[in-house]
Amino acid sequence: MNIAIIPARKNSQRIKNKNIKTFNGKPIIFWSIKTALKSKLFKDVFVSTDSKKIAQYAIKYGAKVLYPRPSKLSDAHSTIIDVIKFEIKNLENKKFKFDKVCCIFPATPFLRAKYLSEGLRLLKKSKLKGFVFAGNVLPRSNLRAFYFKQNKLNLIESNFKNTRTQDLPNTYIDAGQFYWGTKKLWKKESSVFIKNSNILLLSRAKSIDIDNNRDWKEAEIYAKKK
Repeated sequence: MNIAIIPARKNSQRIKNKNIKTFNGKPIIFWSIKTALKSKLFKDVFVSTDSKKIAQYAIKYGAKVLYPRPSKLSDAHSTIIDVIKFEIKNLENKKFKFDKVCCIFPATPFLRAKYLSEGLRLLKKSKLKGFVFAGNVLPRSNLRAFYFKQNKLNLIESNFKNTRTQDLPNTYIDAGQFYWGTKKLWKKESSVFIKNSNILLLSRAKSIDIDNNRDWKEAEIYAKKK
């Protein structure tokens, strides 16, 4: 039995009121709730929030609400996995029965039900040993990326310092759309990025991770083209 949890806190550091800001005529969280419900993959779709206003929108659009989320799990330092762990325990205490959890991000207007279905298929194919999430291939491998520390250059991956650019393997990035995992994995692991995890590869246009104002403008441009 599957459930979806959409973590949507009140404050956003980069975009004010991001999770209920209007996108394509609706508060942006509407689109993730709509997609989760449309997929028919979930017994329940929950929104975890510290905001009464977000909770009201969630109920209006057909989700159930986990409110209020504790303040210690609603600041900029709390992690998604900590929130999901907390809500799993919360739901278990309320006698909800489920064995798989899909964490769906609230600002995902281009998420489609078929992506969630394919993610679940990959999870089952992996024999439930890892998480599955949407990912993008980077246009250029970052294996020769570097950073400066105390004015000294440091390569992130020194093993590739003499590798030709065309010979570098592809690298990927989390697309910030969803994380599928079993309840057991969510409770056990401290990160979704474990060795047995897998990705559903999507193009950037199909999975814009709206994290700042530049992303928001890019998403608005793409939405107008559709």
